[in-house]
Amino acid sequence: MTQENKISRLFARSVSKHQTPKHDYHAGATYEDIMTFRLPWLELDIDIPYQLIEKEINAINSLIVPHRTQYNANQGWGSFCIHGKSFDTTQHSPNDPRPFIWTPEAKEHMPITVNFFKNVWPCSEYRRLRVMLLEPGASIEVHKDRDESWLNEINIAITQPKDCNFYMEHHGIIPFTVGKAFILDISNRHCVINDSDESRYHIIIHQNKINQDFKKLVEKSYNRVYNNTIT
Repeated sequence: MTQENKISRLFARSVSKHQTPKHDYHAGATYEDIMTFRLPWLELDIDIPYQLIEKEINAINSLIVPHRTQYNANQGWGSFCIHGKSFDTTQHSPNDPRPFIWTPEAKEHMPITVNFFKNVWPCSEYRRLRVMLLEPGASIEVHKDRDESWLNEINIAITQPKDCNFYMEHHGIIPFTVGKAFILDISNRHCVINDSDESRYHIIIHQNKINQDFKKLVEKSYNRVYNNTIT
């Protein structure tokens, strides 16, 4: 076990169990209001065709490339771009002049997934949209992705092994189950440990523009999670 992995396991033990982040509900809150509440995550109230997407992920599994090895002491974190600068340009690359596109490999092997994100998911313009793999026994070491705090990155569980957890400092284990989508604030330190014998496949979305339909989804989701009078 590497020193980084030992640190991640100590970090995970310090994190509490599954919970809904504590928050005083604000009736009538707008998307802009919700972005100021410093929620660590919010489950999005949207149906995901995760079984169909999983089948298509199987078709591109051989194209998944290693991702961000500086946080990957166990060598098991991989990625494939559905939308990006190329299928294997999986990291943020601001100096790369190429445009963001639906990658040819995704269009060929993942047509149902591409159609869902083009025509159903409420986004009119994407940056990166990626399949993320965490192999059995692998981990993503403790890190944070930015300093500014707001809900931004969207993480969708396509598969979710029982003994694989996403730990967020001060807030707990994000309660992922298959087909669930969460918008996250990854300015919080976090790590992921896959102690199962199964691969974990998630999709991460980075949107370039926030449209009104997405704002409405966040507002609806906030009310569903925090307004206890909704039945």
